[in-house]
Amino acid sequence: MVNAFERHGLDHLSASSINLFVAQPAMWAMQKLMGRKTGVGPSAHRGTSIEAGVEMGLFEPDASVEACQELAVARFNQLTALSGHPGVEKERAGIAPAVAIGLGELRQYGVPATADGNRQHRIEVMIPGVPVPFIGWLDFWFPDHGIIVDLKTQLRLSSKISDPHARQGAIYHAAHGNSEIRFAYVTPQKVGVYKLEDPRSHLSRVVSIANSIERFLSLSDDGAALTGSLSPDFDSFYWNDLGAQAAAQEIWGLAPEAAPQA
Repeated sequence: MVNAFERHGLDHLSASSINLFVAQPAMWAMQKLMGRKTGVGPSAHRGTSIEAGVEMGLFEPDASVEACQELAVARFNQLTALSGHPGVEKERAGIAPAVAIGLGELRQYGVPATADGNRQHRIEVMIPGVPVPFIGWLDFWFPDHGIIVDLKTQLRLSSKISDPHARQGAIYHAAHGNSEIRFAYVTPQKVGVYKLEDPRSHLSRVVSIANSIERFLSLSDDGAALTGSLSPDFDSFYWNDLGAQAAAQEIWGLAPEAAPQA
């Protein structure tokens, strides 16, 4: 029997997918049911770039911190080459110090494991109560220590693991139940590493959200009708992207001047 996910062409879920459904269900529907993709701002590119620099330094232990910083800044410059966003310079300034701080913390774990030559590990896990698998990628796996570390970049340090990240960690734990899940929050000034406690309780929330998505999808086989039934929160930064604004105008009839500016 075809389930509601499959009827809408959705053959898997991910941590980012369920977290987007919780935060911005209208955007989730626009992306997943209508295929309208949106761009990301310089803060997301900053995170991608810092991760690239830290990754280099962990997998290449002889690489200098300066070389890792240069790679990270070059990645950011490449990703933002055509961006006119006013926040680019602010985000660029935090990249080099964050790479140094991240490496100072994480190099003590040693060199992460690879999977068939790939630095990131793909996971695919069936979670009881959800009819489609969850797919994701591990940042850094240290099997000798029994630890999985996920790198998160910020400008201000969190004091604990956020709920969306805890759900992500619970999915990782479901795939690698013998490993401890840690989140390393790195800023240009400091780093905080927090262990995920009680992953099973967070996994229950993952299942609950997936079931909510399934019930929503079961209401209709018409993805456009489902999307149109939702009301976007245009005050959210999620809608700052010009592509998202154009899609909003098409789907919900939002005039461009009423949408947030990128």
